[in-house]
Amino acid sequence: MKLNFLDKIQKGLIEFRHTRVISIVTVIFALLYHLTFLFVFYKLGVKPMFFYNFFSVTLFACLSIVVPKAKSFIVPYLLAFIEVVLHQILADYYLGGESSFHFFILLVGLIPIVTFEKSYRLSVICQILGSTGFIIMECLDTRLIPKYEIPKNVLMVIKSVNISLTMLVILCILFIFSFFLQLIQEALGSKLVEKTIVAEQETEKRLNLQNHIINSLSSLVENRDTDTGEHIQRTSAYVEIIARKAYKCGVYPDVINKEFIDIMKRAAPMHDIGKIVVPDSVLKKPGKLTPEEFEQMRQHTIQGGRIINEIIGVSEDKEYITMASEVATYHHERWDGMGYPYRLRGTEIPVSARIMAIADVFDALVSPRCYKEPLPQETAFKIILEEAGSHFDPILTHLFIEAKEEAEKVLHIYTK
Repeated sequence: MKLNFLDKIQKGLIEFRHTRVISIVTVIFALLYHLTFLFVFYKLGVKPMFFYNFFSVTLFACLSIVVPKAKSFIVPYLLAFIEVVLHQILADYYLGGESSFHFFILLVGLIPIVTFEKSYRLSVICQILGSTGFIIMECLDTRLIPKYEIPKNVLMVIKSVNISLTMLVILCILFIFSFFLQLIQEALGSKLVEKTIVAEQETEKRLNLQNHIINSLSSLVENRDTDTGEHIQRTSAYVEIIARKAYKCGVYPDVINKEFIDIMKRAAPMHDIGKIVVPDSVLKKPGKLTPEEFEQMRQHTIQGGRIINEIIGVSEDKEYITMASEVATYHHERWDGMGYPYRLRGTEIPVSARIMAIADVFDALVSPRCYKEPLPQETAFKIILEEAGSHFDPILTHLFIEAKEEAEKVLHIYTK
């Protein structure tokens, strides 16, 4: 399986804790440490310390070759353990026993845990042996008299080198930590961007599928009601024309914006979805409807809002659901309050439904129906204008009339 950038970093950080990497780093550091003191003691002429550092350099040089290739870390650990013990004994003999204390703690404390992290029992045994050896040496330490008195200038050099190397290690650790932290932050940022893109693509796919299903369902309903399913395309185009004109002219700026226009265009096909519950005997009746039949037809507005909220209400696009429900429920309301189903008046009617009303009626006027012939375009525009302030929102109506040429183009494109 191919790992991405963040996974590689995380895997690298995990491996950085593992035995091989830490053991190699430890051995190399120990080798450099003893090489440094080998050079210092040679220059200062401190022969005893030069010789036991020479022994340590030789052993750690061997370990630096063995450790990277070793399949098991038991032998390298034992060699390192022997080096530390002998180093401590020599230090006790010559100096009284304090010089290699930090290395001893490293070998009996940290290294067993790291080296045998997959074998808890072996790690515990090694720590017990190492700790026991250290206790014995500490007990002997008080009885040992240093065989060699180190001059003050040599002690000063030793302390200086120790402090310098310790600070170097700390700086290296801080640098490595900062480097990995930066890499992780960059990787997390990249991964976040990647996830955001994927999420947006998934959302777009769901919306496209949703729109396809909605348009297909709307077309199915329209094909029951009219001779053509192009009513959906035309009314969607008309509402877009009106909404864009209103946005350009600054009409209802608290409602109409670019997002409103996009949602309005997508919601328009749902305006007559409620007709799916109207019987064909009523929907396709060529003559005038009886009062009972008209009441059945009026129910398509209420049923449309209910269907949208119940069937596609689970969609993540809540603004779309709200607007689709509005146009389905209120597109037969009138500006003068004489519409249905709730006899809303004026601005009580949602802006989306007011726009939908103009587009729906205009297309009904210029389209053939089972109960009528289509009207000429000029007659349809005249009727729409005459109904401004009674049936339709007067401001939106005049905007539609001003966009007459655009509406005629739509009618030409979508009329067979």
